[in-house]
Amino acid sequence: MNRFACIFPGQGSQYVGMGKDLCDRFPVAKEIFTLADDLLGFSISGVCFEGPEETLKQTRYTQVAILVHSVAVWRVLENRLSSADFVAGHSVGEYSALVASGALEFKDALNLVRLRAEAMQQAGERSPGGMAALIGGEEEDINRLLNDLSQTATVVAANFNSPGQVVISGDIEAIEKATQIAKDYGVKRAIKLNVSGAFHSPLMEYAQEKLSLALRETCFEDARIPVVSNVTARPVRSASEIRELLEKQLLSPVLWHQSMLYILDQGVRMFFEVGPGDVLCGLLKRIDQNAVCYGSSSIQAIEKLLNEVFQ
Repeated sequence: MNRFACIFPGQGSQYVGMGKDLCDRFPVAKEIFTLADDLLGFSISGVCFEGPEETLKQTRYTQVAILVHSVAVWRVLENRLSSADFVAGHSVGEYSALVASGALEFKDALNLVRLRAEAMQQAGERSPGGMAALIGGEEEDINRLLNDLSQTATVVAANFNSPGQVVISGDIEAIEKATQIAKDYGVKRAIKLNVSGAFHSPLMEYAQEKLSLALRETCFEDARIPVVSNVTARPVRSASEIRELLEKQLLSPVLWHQSMLYILDQGVRMFFEVGPGDVLCGLLKRIDQNAVCYGSSSIQAIEKLLNEVFQ
């Protein structure tokens, strides 16, 4: 088979019912959900399968749910996907990618993501903030907007998702003003996101401090598959470097567009989105229309992948 990469989704890809069909069909997927319930001490499977949506959308549940679903899908497809040339994950999805790479045990990833999610929610309560997606603007114009707003408030670029899609993060007032004046800077649309804090911004410093302590106490291994880091958009294998980059990740922008360009530059044209939804496949199409991306969120998606690629 030609070179391929596995990409793992982040917050925003969750949906009520995620994983139920996989657990009904694949014992290995059910094992992951059952183990997660036992380790967490509450039923994340129930939140995933039954909701309600308002609970699943809370950061403390969302991030854990996405990790568990993504790893369950990986276990279903692992025999076929473990020869990937690269893995990468969007924000919290990077933890799923690290499990797939062999750098992090699932139970350790679950502990870290649970702590990360709770700390981020707490940071959002201590230092209220928000995020907005800016659609259709040039990077230099967005930088000009951020420079002007940051004279009086905390606001930064948080996610570089695809050409013409940058997410900004910061003080609530700054995000509100950004959505009002974005068109003056050449941005076609500015959409406030339904999140509980200013992720990947200096307002997450409290969460970073809590997470850093846990990261230093967690065992990491060198990655078997190169992991393209959110922070650098370059591959990493070293356990110590992986830990260091995860410490930086909460306050650094997610260089997703740049990460995908790096993988594409290595001659990869086939991608598999491992986990809920197909958000990353959509972003990839905006980056390179010739790239092929398969989702794996449901049994139907997995059967299509297996039939069309691995027959």
